Amino acid sequence: LVVINPGNPSGNNLSAETLRDVVQFAKEKNLVLIADEVYQENILTKHPFKSMSSIMHELNLDLEVVSLHSLSKGFLGECGVRGGYCIFENFDPEIMQQFVKLKSIELCSNTVGQLSVGLMVRPPVADAAALYAKEKQDVLDSLRQKAEILRETLSALEGISLPEIGGAMYAFPQIKLPQAAIQEAEAQGVAPDEFYCMQALENTGLVVVPGSGFRQVEGTFHFRTTFLPTLDKMQRAMKSFAAFHNDFMKRYS
Repeated sequence: LVVINPGNPSGNNLSAETLRDVVQFAKEKNLVLIADEVYQENILTKHPFKSMSSIMHELNLDLEVVSLHSLSKGFLGECGVRGGYCIFENFDPEIMQQFVKLKSIELCSNTVGQLSVGLMVRPPVADAAALYAKEKQDVLDSLRQKAEILRETLSALEGISLPEIGGAMYAFPQIKLPQAAIQEAEAQGVAPDEFYCMQALENTGLVVVPGSGFRQVEGTFHFRTTFLPTLDKMQRAMKSFAAFHNDFMKRYS
């Protein structure tokens, strides 16, 4: 069972109660639990991030858990620096030998990637600690501000609903498409939300990802977007997207 928390594409930060339900479910069904936690620093909710591993230990359960983290995501976002880690807990030693064998025949992360992972798990201390803390907080405060701009803009548009964004760097708004737009999409042989996203791209140059690629609930339509651009670009993008959406809804209503 793979759980991405904070979530992609949902942008949620699951509560400790929900995480306990997931861990207990995995134990009851004898499932390996893979916890993708690469956005663990990007938290916008009042409740903090909690790892699957910590929940497992709190419940005193013997469960096979793999915890993942990466330089490419989170507040660091160093996509070009290939580095990360996975922690295996409660796996049979023979299974671990096979994992080690597989990794031993692969190319390893380059030196810069390995050093960067070391810095990620052991942030600067002494003289550099204050500067590191300030830069980290500045990045997270900026993400919070842009997430709110995104939520306020999209929530005000006809047919779009978006709950509070809890973490990561994504939002997954639901959109109620007019029947005429759904029929046009079907005539073109594409999913309705894909049709909407392609119209957005062609009219604004903005890229959003159709929810049909994420196994959304049948009969619903979503798109995934992010709030990574600079504040100025974010504000201009939201203005352009709102104009497109309003025109789209008028055209197919």
